[in-house]
Amino acid sequence: MTTTKRQGGARRLAQRLGGLVYELTPQIFAVASFVLGAVMLLSAVTPAFSGRLQALDRISAPLLIDLSHFAASVTGFLLLLVSAGLWRRRRGAYYAALFGLMLGAVFSLMKGLDWEEAAELTLAAALLLPCRAAFNRRSRLGEPLRPGWLLMLAAAVAAMLWLGFFAYRDTTYTDELWWTFLTDKQASGFLRAGAVLAILTLAVAVRSLLTAPGARSHGPAGPAEVARARAALAEADTATPEANLALLGDKALLFSPTGRSFIAYRVRGRRWIAMGEAAGLKAERLELLWAFAEMADSYGGTPVFYSVGEGMLADLATLGLAVRKVGEAAVIDAEHFSTEGKGKQNLRTAVNRAEREGTTFEVLAPGAARSLEAELRAVSDAWLDHHNGSEKAFSLGRFDIAYLDLSPLAVARHDGRIVAFANLLVGARDEEVMIDLMRHDPDGPHGVMDYLFTCTAQWARAEGFRRFDLGMAPLSGLEDRRMAPVFARVGALVFEEGGAVYGFQGLRAYKSKFGPGWRPKFIAASTSTPLALALLDVALLTSGGWLGLLGLKK
Repeated sequence: MTTTKRQGGARRLAQRLGGLVYELTPQIFAVASFVLGAVMLLSAVTPAFSGRLQALDRISAPLLIDLSHFAASVTGFLLLLVSAGLWRRRRGAYYAALFGLMLGAVFSLMKGLDWEEAAELTLAAALLLPCRAAFNRRSRLGEPLRPGWLLMLAAAVAAMLWLGFFAYRDTTYTDELWWTFLTDKQASGFLRAGAVLAILTLAVAVRSLLTAPGARSHGPAGPAEVARARAALAEADTATPEANLALLGDKALLFSPTGRSFIAYRVRGRRWIAMGEAAGLKAERLELLWAFAEMADSYGGTPVFYSVGEGMLADLATLGLAVRKVGEAAVIDAEHFSTEGKGKQNLRTAVNRAEREGTTFEVLAPGAARSLEAELRAVSDAWLDHHNGSEKAFSLGRFDIAYLDLSPLAVARHDGRIVAFANLLVGARDEEVMIDLMRHDPDGPHGVMDYLFTCTAQWARAEGFRRFDLGMAPLSGLEDRRMAPVFARVGALVFEEGGAVYGFQGLRAYKSKFGPGWRPKFIAASTSTPLALALLDVALLTSGGWLGLLGLKK
Protein backbone atom coordinates (compact mmCIF):
# COMPACT_ATOMS: atom_id res chain seq x y z
CA MET A 1 0.00 0.00 0.00
CA THR A 2 2.83 2.37 0.91
CA THR A 3 4.60 1.59 -2.36
CA THR A 4 1.41 2.25 -4.32
CA LYS A 5 0.93 5.60 -2.57
CA ARG A 6 4.50 6.55 -3.30
CA GLN A 7 4.10 5.63 -6.96
CA GLY A 8 0.87 7.61 -7.13
CA GLY A 9 2.53 10.59 -5.48
CA ALA A 10 5.47 10.35 -7.87
CA ARG A 11 3.11 10.28 -10.85
CA ARG A 12 1.25 13.33 -9.58
CA LEU A 13 4.53 15.15 -9.01
CA ALA A 14 5.71 14.20 -12.49
CA GLN A 15 2.43 15.40 -13.99
CA ARG A 16 2.66 18.72 -12.14
CA LEU A 17 6.28 19.20 -13.17
CA GLY A 18 5.37 18.26 -16.73
CA GLY A 19 2.55 20.78 -16.70
CA LEU A 20 4.88 23.45 -15.36
CA VAL A 21 7.44 22.72 -18.07
CA TYR A 22 4.67 22.87 -20.68
CA GLU A 23 3.53 26.25 -19.35
CA LEU A 24 7.12 27.52 -19.52
CA THR A 25 7.73 26.14 -23.03
CA PRO A 26 7.15 29.50 -24.78
CA GLN A 27 9.52 31.30 -22.43
CA ILE A 28 12.19 28.59 -22.78
CA PHE A 29 12.14 28.79 -26.57
CA ALA A 30 11.97 32.58 -26.47
CA VAL A 31 15.23 32.66 -24.53
CA ALA A 32 16.77 30.04 -26.83
CA SER A 33 15.70 31.97 -29.94
CA PHE A 34 17.14 35.22 -28.62
CA VAL A 35 20.44 33.61 -27.60
CA LEU A 36 20.83 31.77 -30.92
CA GLY A 37 19.94 34.93 -32.83
CA ALA A 38 22.58 36.88 -30.93
CA VAL A 39 25.14 34.12 -31.56
CA MET A 40 24.37 34.26 -35.29
CA LEU A 41 24.86 38.02 -35.33
CA LEU A 42 28.18 37.84 -33.53
CA SER A 43 29.52 34.92 -35.57
CA ALA A 44 28.45 36.53 -38.83
CA VAL A 45 30.61 39.61 -38.23
CA THR A 46 33.73 37.93 -36.89
CA PRO A 47 36.41 36.36 -39.11
CA ALA A 48 35.78 32.73 -40.01
CA PHE A 49 38.35 29.98 -39.44
CA SER A 50 40.82 30.28 -42.31
CA GLY A 51 41.01 26.53 -42.92
CA ARG A 52 37.25 26.16 -43.24
CA LEU A 53 37.02 29.27 -45.37
CA GLN A 54 39.69 27.99 -47.76
CA ALA A 55 37.88 24.66 -48.04
CA LEU A 56 34.60 26.44 -48.70
CA ASP A 57 36.28 28.71 -51.25
CA ARG A 58 37.13 25.66 -53.37
CA ILE A 59 33.47 24.66 -53.74
CA SER A 60 31.61 27.98 -53.54
CA ALA A 61 31.85 31.38 -55.21
CA PRO A 62 33.14 34.29 -53.08
CA LEU A 63 29.97 36.26 -53.82
CA LEU A 64 27.80 33.42 -52.48
CA ILE A 65 29.89 33.23 -49.30
CA ASP A 66 29.56 36.97 -48.71
CA LEU A 67 25.82 36.85 -49.36
CA SER A 68 25.52 33.97 -46.88
CA HIS A 69 27.27 36.12 -44.24
CA PHE A 70 24.72 38.85 -44.87
CA ALA A 71 21.79 36.41 -44.89
CA ALA A 72 22.99 34.84 -41.63
CA SER A 73 23.01 38.29 -40.01
CA VAL A 74 19.46 39.02 -41.16
CA THR A 75 18.30 35.57 -40.02
CA GLY A 76 19.85 36.18 -36.60
CA PHE A 77 18.00 39.49 -36.44
CA LEU A 78 14.75 37.64 -37.33
CA LEU A 79 15.30 35.22 -34.43
CA LEU A 80 15.78 38.18 -32.08
CA LEU A 81 12.49 39.66 -33.27
CA VAL A 82 10.40 36.49 -33.03
CA SER A 83 11.67 35.70 -29.53
CA ALA A 84 9.28 38.36 -28.20
CA GLY A 85 6.38 36.65 -29.95
CA LEU A 86 7.43 33.24 -28.65
CA TRP A 87 7.45 34.63 -25.10
CA ARG A 88 3.82 35.70 -25.55
CA ARG A 89 2.76 32.38 -27.14
CA ARG A 90 2.16 33.78 -30.63
CA ARG A 91 1.29 31.17 -33.25
CA GLY A 92 2.84 33.27 -36.02
CA ALA A 93 6.09 33.58 -34.05
CA TYR A 94 6.23 29.79 -33.72
CA TYR A 95 6.23 29.30 -37.50
CA ALA A 96 8.62 32.21 -38.05
CA ALA A 97 11.04 30.76 -35.49
CA LEU A 98 10.97 27.33 -37.13
CA PHE A 99 11.68 28.92 -40.51
CA GLY A 100 14.46 31.10 -39.07
CA LEU A 101 16.16 28.25 -37.22
CA MET A 102 16.26 25.97 -40.25
CA LEU A 103 17.31 28.79 -42.57
CA GLY A 104 19.99 29.83 -40.08
CA ALA A 105 21.45 26.33 -40.04
CA VAL A 106 21.82 26.43 -43.83
CA PHE A 107 23.47 29.86 -43.87
CA SER A 108 25.80 28.90 -41.01
CA LEU A 109 27.24 26.18 -43.22
CA MET A 110 27.31 28.32 -46.36
CA LYS A 111 29.13 31.26 -44.76
CA GLY A 112 32.02 29.33 -43.24
CA LEU A 113 31.21 25.65 -42.61
CA ASP A 114 30.17 26.54 -39.06
CA TRP A 115 28.76 23.11 -38.32
CA GLU A 116 28.60 23.65 -34.53
CA GLU A 117 26.26 26.60 -34.94
CA ALA A 118 24.24 24.75 -37.57
CA ALA A 119 23.84 21.79 -35.20
CA GLU A 120 22.59 24.04 -32.39
CA LEU A 121 20.04 25.68 -34.68
CA THR A 122 18.87 22.33 -36.06
CA LEU A 123 18.49 20.88 -32.54
CA ALA A 124 16.45 23.91 -31.44
CA ALA A 125 14.16 23.53 -34.48
CA ALA A 126 13.70 19.82 -33.78
CA LEU A 127 12.76 20.51 -30.15
CA LEU A 128 10.41 23.35 -31.12
CA LEU A 129 8.58 21.40 -33.84
CA PRO A 130 6.33 19.25 -31.57
CA CYS A 131 5.43 22.18 -29.28
CA ARG A 132 2.94 23.90 -31.57
CA ALA A 133 0.07 23.54 -29.07
CA ALA A 134 1.90 25.76 -26.57
CA PHE A 135 1.67 28.69 -28.99
CA ASN A 136 -2.05 29.30 -29.11
CA ARG A 137 -2.45 33.06 -29.32
CA ARG A 138 -3.33 34.83 -32.53
CA SER A 139 -1.05 37.55 -33.80
CA ARG A 140 0.27 39.35 -36.82
CA LEU A 141 3.97 39.27 -37.69
CA GLY A 142 4.14 43.06 -37.68
CA GLU A 143 3.13 43.28 -34.02
CA PRO A 144 5.07 46.04 -32.21
CA LEU A 145 7.66 45.19 -29.57
CA ARG A 146 7.45 46.26 -25.95
CA PRO A 147 10.13 48.64 -24.64
CA GLY A 148 11.99 45.87 -22.79
CA TRP A 149 12.35 43.78 -25.93
CA LEU A 150 13.39 46.84 -27.91
CA LEU A 151 16.20 47.50 -25.45
CA MET A 152 17.43 43.91 -25.69
CA LEU A 153 17.24 44.01 -29.49
CA ALA A 154 19.19 47.26 -29.61
CA ALA A 155 21.76 45.87 -27.15
CA ALA A 156 22.34 42.76 -29.29
CA VAL A 157 22.80 44.79 -32.48
CA ALA A 158 25.05 47.26 -30.66
CA ALA A 159 27.18 44.37 -29.37
CA MET A 160 27.44 43.04 -32.92
CA LEU A 161 28.60 46.42 -34.23
CA TRP A 162 31.15 46.86 -31.43
CA LEU A 163 32.56 43.36 -31.93
CA GLY A 164 32.75 43.86 -35.69
CA PHE A 165 34.64 47.14 -35.44
CA PHE A 166 36.93 45.58 -32.84
CA ALA A 167 37.62 42.50 -34.97
CA TYR A 168 38.45 44.63 -38.03
CA ARG A 169 40.13 47.49 -36.17
CA ASP A 170 43.22 47.24 -38.41
CA THR A 171 41.14 47.59 -41.59
CA THR A 172 41.28 50.84 -43.53
CA TYR A 173 37.68 51.86 -44.16
CA THR A 174 37.04 53.36 -47.60
CA ASP A 175 34.00 53.80 -49.83
CA GLU A 176 35.22 50.91 -51.99
CA LEU A 177 34.96 48.55 -49.05
CA TRP A 178 31.15 48.68 -49.22
CA TRP A 179 31.22 47.05 -52.67
CA THR A 180 34.03 44.51 -52.13
CA PHE A 181 33.00 40.85 -52.38
CA LEU A 182 36.17 38.87 -51.57
CA THR A 183 36.71 36.15 -48.98
CA ASP A 184 39.86 37.82 -47.69
CA LYS A 185 37.98 41.08 -47.12
CA GLN A 186 35.33 40.01 -44.60
CA ALA A 187 35.17 43.55 -43.21
CA SER A 188 33.07 44.56 -46.20
CA GLY A 189 30.43 41.99 -45.28
CA PHE A 190 30.38 43.26 -41.71
CA LEU A 191 29.86 46.86 -42.89
CA ARG A 192 26.92 45.96 -45.10
CA ALA A 193 25.26 43.74 -42.50
CA GLY A 194 25.86 46.22 -39.69
CA ALA A 195 24.39 49.13 -41.63
CA VAL A 196 21.28 47.19 -42.67
CA LEU A 197 20.65 45.80 -39.17
CA ALA A 198 21.09 49.22 -37.58
CA ILE A 199 18.49 50.64 -39.98
CA LEU A 200 16.14 47.71 -39.33
CA THR A 201 16.49 48.16 -35.56
CA LEU A 202 15.67 51.85 -35.84
CA ALA A 203 12.65 51.10 -38.05
CA VAL A 204 11.34 48.45 -35.65
CA ALA A 205 11.82 50.80 -32.69
CA VAL A 206 10.01 53.72 -34.33
CA ARG A 207 7.13 51.56 -35.48
CA SER A 208 6.79 49.82 -32.10
CA LEU A 209 6.73 53.07 -30.17
CA LEU A 210 4.15 54.67 -32.46
CA THR A 211 1.83 51.70 -32.99
CA ALA A 212 -0.94 50.58 -30.68
CA PRO A 213 -1.19 46.77 -30.67
CA GLY A 214 -4.48 45.71 -32.25
CA ALA A 215 -5.69 49.29 -32.75
CA ARG A 216 -6.05 48.95 -36.53
CA SER A 217 -8.24 45.86 -36.31
CA HIS A 218 -10.22 47.17 -33.33
CA GLY A 219 -11.47 50.51 -34.53
CA PRO A 220 -14.89 52.07 -33.94
CA ALA A 221 -17.92 49.84 -34.31
CA GLY A 222 -19.92 50.04 -37.52
CA PRO A 223 -23.67 50.62 -37.79
CA ALA A 224 -24.45 46.89 -37.64
CA GLU A 225 -22.52 46.42 -34.40
CA VAL A 226 -24.10 49.52 -32.86
CA ALA A 227 -27.51 48.09 -33.74
CA ARG A 228 -26.54 44.80 -32.02
CA ALA A 229 -25.50 46.73 -28.92
CA ARG A 230 -28.79 48.60 -28.88
CA ALA A 231 -30.70 45.32 -29.12
CA ALA A 232 -28.62 43.87 -26.27
CA LEU A 233 -29.38 46.91 -24.11
CA ALA A 234 -33.10 46.52 -24.74
CA GLU A 235 -33.00 42.99 -23.27
CA ALA A 236 -30.29 43.53 -20.64
CA ASP A 237 -30.76 42.51 -17.03
CA THR A 238 -27.63 44.41 -16.00
CA ALA A 239 -26.56 47.64 -17.68
CA THR A 240 -25.67 51.01 -16.24
CA PRO A 241 -26.94 54.09 -18.09
CA GLU A 242 -23.32 54.67 -19.21
CA ALA A 243 -23.57 51.53 -21.35
CA ASN A 244 -25.54 53.65 -23.84
CA LEU A 245 -22.29 55.48 -24.66
CA ALA A 246 -21.52 52.45 -26.83
CA LEU A 247 -24.12 53.83 -29.25
CA LEU A 248 -21.89 56.85 -29.98
CA GLY A 249 -20.03 54.74 -32.52
CA ASP A 250 -16.61 55.91 -31.32
CA LYS A 251 -15.70 52.67 -29.53
CA ALA A 252 -15.02 49.09 -30.52
CA LEU A 253 -17.41 46.45 -29.19
CA LEU A 254 -16.71 42.95 -27.91
CA PHE A 255 -19.81 40.74 -27.78
CA SER A 256 -20.43 37.55 -25.85
CA PRO A 257 -20.99 34.37 -27.93
CA THR A 258 -24.76 34.88 -27.67
CA GLY A 259 -24.50 38.52 -28.73
CA ARG A 260 -26.62 39.54 -25.73
CA SER A 261 -23.78 41.13 -23.74
CA PHE A 262 -20.95 43.46 -24.74
CA ILE A 263 -18.03 45.59 -23.62
CA ALA A 264 -17.30 48.96 -25.27
CA TYR A 265 -13.62 49.88 -25.43
CA ARG A 266 -10.86 51.84 -27.13
CA VAL A 267 -7.21 50.96 -27.69
CA ARG A 268 -4.64 53.59 -26.78
CA GLY A 269 -0.99 52.59 -26.81
CA ARG A 270 -0.80 49.24 -25.05
CA ARG A 271 -3.85 49.85 -22.91
CA TRP A 272 -7.23 48.45 -23.93
CA ILE A 273 -9.66 50.66 -22.03
CA ALA A 274 -13.21 49.46 -21.42
CA MET A 275 -15.69 52.28 -20.85
CA GLY A 276 -17.96 51.46 -17.96
CA GLU A 277 -19.22 48.04 -16.99
CA ALA A 278 -20.08 45.07 -19.16
CA ALA A 279 -23.71 45.33 -20.27
CA GLY A 280 -26.21 42.60 -21.01
CA LEU A 281 -26.77 39.40 -19.05
CA LYS A 282 -25.23 39.12 -15.60
CA ALA A 283 -24.67 35.39 -16.11
CA GLU A 284 -22.34 36.16 -19.03
CA ARG A 285 -20.41 38.99 -17.40
CA LEU A 286 -17.42 37.17 -15.88
CA GLU A 287 -16.71 35.15 -19.02
CA LEU A 288 -16.97 38.32 -21.10
CA LEU A 289 -14.50 40.08 -18.81
CA TRP A 290 -12.08 37.18 -19.20
CA ALA A 291 -12.53 37.25 -22.97
CA PHE A 292 -11.70 40.96 -23.05
CA ALA A 293 -8.62 40.54 -20.85
CA GLU A 294 -7.38 37.61 -22.94
CA MET A 295 -7.99 39.47 -26.19
CA ALA A 296 -5.96 42.44 -24.95
CA ASP A 297 -3.18 40.11 -23.82
CA SER A 298 -3.18 38.25 -27.14
CA TYR A 299 -2.27 41.52 -28.87
CA GLY A 300 0.40 42.43 -26.35
CA GLY A 301 -1.87 44.89 -24.57
CA THR A 302 -3.24 45.16 -21.05
CA PRO A 303 -6.90 45.55 -20.02
CA VAL A 304 -8.18 48.62 -18.18
CA PHE A 305 -11.73 49.09 -16.89
CA TYR A 306 -12.77 52.70 -16.29
CA SER A 307 -15.79 54.03 -14.39
CA VAL A 308 -16.92 50.77 -12.83
CA GLY A 309 -19.03 50.47 -9.70
CA GLU A 310 -18.76 48.41 -6.55
CA GLY A 311 -20.88 45.64 -8.04
CA MET A 312 -18.09 44.64 -10.44
CA LEU A 313 -15.19 44.67 -7.98
CA ALA A 314 -15.44 40.96 -7.14
CA ASP A 315 -15.23 39.98 -10.82
CA LEU A 316 -12.33 42.36 -11.42
CA ALA A 317 -10.52 40.87 -8.42
CA THR A 318 -11.02 37.43 -9.97
CA LEU A 319 -9.14 38.73 -13.01
CA GLY A 320 -6.29 39.76 -10.70
CA LEU A 321 -6.65 43.47 -11.41
CA ALA A 322 -5.68 46.32 -9.11
CA VAL A 323 -8.49 48.76 -8.31
CA ARG A 324 -8.37 52.45 -7.37
CA LYS A 325 -11.13 54.95 -6.74
CA VAL A 326 -11.26 57.75 -9.32
CA GLY A 327 -14.27 59.75 -8.22
CA GLU A 328 -17.88 59.65 -7.09
CA ALA A 329 -21.15 59.78 -9.01
CA ALA A 330 -23.91 62.05 -7.72
CA VAL A 331 -27.00 59.81 -7.60
CA ILE A 332 -30.39 61.15 -6.53
CA ASP A 333 -32.92 58.86 -4.88
CA ALA A 334 -35.58 59.57 -7.49
CA GLU A 335 -38.34 57.72 -5.62
CA HIS A 336 -38.12 60.16 -2.72
CA PHE A 337 -36.92 63.30 -4.49
CA SER A 338 -38.66 66.48 -3.42
CA THR A 339 -38.05 70.21 -3.48
CA GLU A 340 -39.65 70.60 -0.05
CA GLY A 341 -37.63 71.49 3.02
CA LYS A 342 -35.15 74.15 4.00
CA GLY A 343 -32.24 72.50 2.17
CA LYS A 344 -34.07 72.68 -1.16
CA GLN A 345 -35.06 76.34 -0.99
CA ASN A 346 -32.71 77.26 -3.85
CA LEU A 347 -34.25 74.58 -6.08
CA ARG A 348 -37.79 75.81 -5.38
CA THR A 349 -36.66 79.35 -6.12
CA ALA A 350 -35.10 78.30 -9.44
CA VAL A 351 -38.25 76.47 -10.55
CA ASN A 352 -40.65 79.21 -9.45
CA ARG A 353 -38.62 81.98 -11.07
CA ALA A 354 -38.23 80.07 -14.34
CA GLU A 355 -41.93 79.31 -14.58
CA ARG A 356 -42.81 82.88 -13.67
CA GLU A 357 -40.59 84.11 -16.53
CA GLY A 358 -42.29 81.81 -19.02
CA THR A 359 -39.85 78.89 -19.10
CA THR A 360 -41.36 75.44 -19.67
CA PHE A 361 -40.02 71.90 -19.39
CA GLU A 362 -40.73 68.63 -21.15
CA VAL A 363 -39.05 65.31 -21.90
CA LEU A 364 -39.28 64.30 -25.54
CA ALA A 365 -39.41 60.64 -26.53
CA PRO A 366 -36.56 59.00 -28.48
CA GLY A 367 -36.72 60.02 -32.13
CA ALA A 368 -37.64 63.65 -31.49
CA ALA A 369 -34.15 65.18 -31.65
CA ARG A 370 -33.70 65.03 -35.41
CA SER A 371 -36.65 67.29 -36.13
CA LEU A 372 -35.19 69.86 -33.70
CA GLU A 373 -31.61 69.64 -34.96
CA ALA A 374 -31.30 73.30 -35.98
CA GLU A 375 -32.48 74.60 -32.59
CA LEU A 376 -30.41 72.11 -30.62
CA ARG A 377 -27.27 72.78 -32.65
CA ALA A 378 -27.63 76.54 -32.16
CA VAL A 379 -27.75 76.06 -28.38
CA SER A 380 -24.83 73.61 -28.46
CA ASP A 381 -22.62 75.85 -30.61
CA ALA A 382 -23.34 78.87 -28.42
CA TRP A 383 -22.43 76.86 -25.31
CA LEU A 384 -19.15 75.61 -26.85
CA ASP A 385 -18.20 79.11 -28.00
CA HIS A 386 -18.94 80.57 -24.58
CA HIS A 387 -16.80 77.95 -22.83
CA ASN A 388 -14.10 78.00 -25.51
CA GLY A 389 -14.46 74.22 -25.64
CA SER A 390 -14.67 71.32 -28.04
CA GLU A 391 -16.76 68.18 -28.29
CA LYS A 392 -15.81 65.26 -26.06
CA ALA A 393 -15.97 61.53 -26.69
CA PHE A 394 -15.45 58.12 -25.10
CA SER A 395 -16.65 58.73 -21.51
CA LEU A 396 -18.99 61.61 -22.43
CA GLY A 397 -21.59 62.15 -25.11
CA ARG A 398 -21.11 64.64 -27.92
CA PHE A 399 -23.47 66.58 -30.16
CA ASP A 400 -24.33 63.95 -32.76
CA ILE A 401 -27.93 64.16 -33.86
CA ALA A 402 -28.10 60.43 -34.68
CA TYR A 403 -26.90 59.64 -31.14
CA LEU A 404 -29.22 62.17 -29.48
CA ASP A 405 -32.13 60.75 -31.45
CA LEU A 406 -31.74 57.39 -29.67
CA SER A 407 -32.62 58.58 -26.17
CA PRO A 408 -35.16 60.73 -24.32
CA LEU A 409 -34.37 64.44 -24.49
CA ALA A 410 -35.08 66.88 -21.65
CA VAL A 411 -35.61 70.42 -22.98
CA ALA A 412 -36.30 73.80 -21.41
CA ARG A 413 -38.03 76.42 -23.57
CA HIS A 414 -38.29 80.14 -23.01
CA ASP A 415 -40.97 81.90 -25.00
CA GLY A 416 -41.22 78.76 -27.14
CA ARG A 417 -37.50 78.67 -27.98
CA ILE A 418 -35.19 75.89 -26.70
CA VAL A 419 -32.66 77.41 -24.29
CA ALA A 420 -31.33 74.25 -22.62
CA PHE A 421 -31.38 70.52 -23.22
CA ALA A 422 -29.89 67.25 -21.99
CA ASN A 423 -30.13 63.74 -23.34
CA LEU A 424 -31.06 61.03 -20.83
CA LEU A 425 -29.46 57.58 -20.75
CA VAL A 426 -31.62 54.79 -19.35
CA GLY A 427 -30.22 51.73 -17.56
CA ALA A 428 -31.44 48.15 -17.51
CA ARG A 429 -35.03 47.49 -16.43
CA ASP A 430 -35.71 51.24 -16.46
CA GLU A 431 -34.42 51.50 -12.88
CA GLU A 432 -31.94 54.33 -13.41
CA VAL A 433 -31.65 57.34 -15.68
CA MET A 434 -28.59 59.53 -16.19
CA ILE A 435 -27.84 62.97 -17.58
CA ASP A 436 -25.33 62.77 -20.43
CA LEU A 437 -24.79 65.69 -22.83
CA MET A 438 -26.07 68.95 -21.35
CA ARG A 439 -26.03 72.31 -23.09
CA HIS A 440 -27.65 75.69 -22.48
CA ASP A 441 -27.74 79.05 -24.21
CA PRO A 442 -25.41 81.47 -22.36
CA ASP A 443 -27.88 84.25 -23.15
CA GLY A 444 -30.84 82.27 -21.82
CA PRO A 445 -32.65 82.82 -18.51
CA HIS A 446 -30.54 82.82 -15.36
CA GLY A 447 -30.56 79.49 -13.49
CA VAL A 448 -32.01 77.54 -16.41
CA MET A 449 -29.79 74.50 -15.73
CA ASP A 450 -30.96 74.33 -12.11
CA TYR A 451 -34.49 74.38 -13.48
CA LEU A 452 -33.72 71.69 -16.06
CA PHE A 453 -32.07 69.34 -13.54
CA THR A 454 -34.77 69.81 -10.92
CA CYS A 455 -37.58 69.19 -13.38
CA THR A 456 -35.78 66.14 -14.78
CA ALA A 457 -35.49 64.68 -11.27
CA GLN A 458 -39.23 65.24 -10.77
CA TRP A 459 -39.91 63.60 -14.13
CA ALA A 460 -37.74 60.59 -13.15
CA ARG A 461 -39.79 60.17 -9.96
CA ALA A 462 -43.06 60.42 -11.89
CA GLU A 463 -41.88 57.85 -14.46
CA GLY A 464 -41.00 55.32 -11.76
CA PHE A 465 -37.21 55.45 -11.94
CA ARG A 466 -35.43 54.54 -8.71
CA ARG A 467 -32.28 56.59 -9.29
CA PHE A 468 -31.29 59.72 -11.20
CA ASP A 469 -27.55 59.96 -11.92
CA LEU A 470 -26.08 63.45 -12.36
CA GLY A 471 -22.71 62.05 -13.48
CA MET A 472 -19.32 61.69 -11.86
CA ALA A 473 -17.31 64.26 -9.95
CA PRO A 474 -13.74 63.24 -10.90
CA LEU A 475 -11.25 62.66 -8.05
CA SER A 476 -14.00 63.31 -5.51
CA GLY A 477 -13.87 61.26 -2.31
CA LEU A 478 -10.18 60.31 -2.50
CA GLU A 479 -8.46 60.22 0.88
CA ASP A 480 -5.34 62.25 1.63
CA ARG A 481 -4.18 60.15 4.57
CA ARG A 482 -0.73 58.90 5.43
CA MET A 483 -1.69 55.26 4.89
CA ALA A 484 -3.65 55.91 1.69
CA PRO A 485 -2.13 54.84 -1.67
CA VAL A 486 -0.01 57.42 -3.45
CA PHE A 487 -2.54 57.45 -6.32
CA ALA A 488 -5.31 58.47 -3.91
CA ARG A 489 -3.21 61.09 -2.14
CA VAL A 490 -2.14 62.74 -5.39
CA GLY A 491 -5.73 62.64 -6.66
CA ALA A 492 -6.98 64.27 -3.47
CA LEU A 493 -4.34 66.98 -3.83
CA VAL A 494 -5.37 67.69 -7.42
CA PHE A 495 -9.04 67.75 -6.40
CA GLU A 496 -8.39 70.28 -3.63
CA GLU A 497 -5.78 72.47 -5.30
CA GLY A 498 -6.65 72.16 -9.00
CA GLY A 499 -9.96 73.98 -8.85
CA ALA A 500 -8.61 77.05 -10.61
CA VAL A 501 -7.87 74.98 -13.70
CA TYR A 502 -10.39 72.15 -13.77
CA GLY A 503 -13.05 73.13 -11.20
CA PHE A 504 -13.29 69.71 -9.55
CA GLN A 505 -14.55 71.07 -6.24
CA GLY A 506 -16.97 73.42 -7.98
CA LEU A 507 -18.48 70.52 -9.93
CA ARG A 508 -19.07 68.52 -6.76
CA ALA A 509 -20.47 71.56 -4.97
CA TYR A 510 -22.92 72.24 -7.81
CA LYS A 511 -24.23 68.68 -7.84
CA SER A 512 -24.48 68.63 -4.06
CA LYS A 513 -27.31 71.20 -4.11
CA PHE A 514 -29.65 68.50 -5.46
CA GLY A 515 -29.11 66.34 -2.37
CA PRO A 516 -27.61 63.24 -4.02
CA GLY A 517 -25.88 60.26 -2.49
CA TRP A 518 -22.29 59.73 -3.62
CA ARG A 519 -21.53 56.42 -5.31
CA PRO A 520 -17.82 55.52 -5.73
CA LYS A 521 -16.38 54.92 -9.18
CA PHE A 522 -13.22 52.93 -9.84
CA ILE A 523 -10.55 52.21 -12.41
CA ALA A 524 -9.08 48.70 -12.61
CA ALA A 525 -5.96 47.49 -14.39
CA SER A 526 -3.22 44.88 -14.10
CA THR A 527 -0.70 45.40 -11.32
CA SER A 528 1.99 46.19 -13.90
CA THR A 529 -0.02 49.10 -15.34
CA PRO A 530 0.55 52.56 -13.81
CA LEU A 531 -3.01 53.62 -13.00
CA ALA A 532 -2.10 57.29 -13.33
CA LEU A 533 -1.07 56.69 -16.95
CA ALA A 534 -4.24 54.69 -17.58
CA LEU A 535 -6.28 57.59 -16.23
CA LEU A 536 -4.34 59.98 -18.47
CA ASP A 537 -5.23 57.77 -21.45
CA VAL A 538 -8.90 58.04 -20.50
CA ALA A 539 -8.60 61.83 -20.32
CA LEU A 540 -6.92 61.93 -23.74
CA LEU A 541 -9.57 59.68 -25.30
CA THR A 542 -12.33 61.83 -23.79
CA SER A 543 -10.74 65.12 -24.85
CA GLY A 544 -9.69 63.96 -28.30
CA GLY A 545 -5.94 64.21 -27.67
CA TRP A 546 -3.48 66.58 -26.07
CA LEU A 547 -4.90 69.69 -27.72
CA GLY A 548 -8.34 68.97 -26.32
CA LEU A 549 -6.98 68.11 -22.89
CA LEU A 550 -5.05 71.38 -22.73
CA GLY A 551 -8.02 73.39 -24.00
CA LEU A 552 -6.36 74.27 -27.31
CA LYS A 553 -8.68 72.32 -29.59
CA LYS A 554 -11.56 74.07 -31.31
